[in-house]
Amino acid sequence: MQHRYFGDVGDFGKYGLLRTLCGVREEPRLKLGIIWYLFPDESHNDDGKHVGYLKKVDPSFRDCDELLYDKLRSLLFDGDILIGGNRHLGSAESSLILPEETIFYSQPLSYEPGHPASARVAARNAWLHGALSATESADLIFMDPDNGIECASVKRTSVKGPKYAYWSDIDAFVSRGQSVLIYHHLNRSKPHVEQVAEKIAFICHRYPEEVGACAMTFGRGTARAYFLIAAPDQKDLLFERIMRIGGGKWGRHFKPHPNDRRS
Repeated sequence: MQHRYFGDVGDFGKYGLLRTLCGVREEPRLKLGIIWYLFPDESHNDDGKHVGYLKKVDPSFRDCDELLYDKLRSLLFDGDILIGGNRHLGSAESSLILPEETIFYSQPLSYEPGHPASARVAARNAWLHGALSATESADLIFMDPDNGIECASVKRTSVKGPKYAYWSDIDAFVSRGQSVLIYHHLNRSKPHVEQVAEKIAFICHRYPEEVGACAMTFGRGTARAYFLIAAPDQKDLLFERIMRIGGGKWGRHFKPHPNDRRS
């Protein structure tokens, strides 16, 4: 995650998904813990610039979650003028877009140039320990890495390593009984539906049968998916909320990919 992404169309979908999953308007409420995987802002591409959906009121987005849409619009636009100074994760944390009890872990994750692998391992381990400690009381953990779940070509100690959530990160939260949602950027290596199916199959292989696995893809802006690893005692609730998103007004933007190991 980078500060410059705040409020883009992908963020709108992300916050809408989180609001629904944690029960912002209904019981039972799930306490949310967000791990930003905060990476220094880059400027080599146009990522994060898709905010046109807010400039002029667009019912196809606003109808999905009026409170969320209006709040983001008030934060980012003064009339037609973009308020660049509010494009910061602090805006997400202080604006009550998400429930007041949400835990935010905002410690930056990056490596100092020239540091040896051993120092990078130590830095990453310390960062993860901090994330685990901060979110111990959360029911649902959201991991928001820049690029998504690890890939074979990028090691944890590489310069780009902080832009990925590694399975060892995910294991630490799943093993203590928390549900975990992970952002993942889809690529052009094969059709998106195949990429999603492969990740779900891997999750099912990696974790016990009692753990649920499903995904959502968001069809606006950059191709992205959200993989849910649901704790046994939350699986039915979270799967019901996932399917509701896909069948309601959000359905024009989100597509669910269910898999509860019963099919």
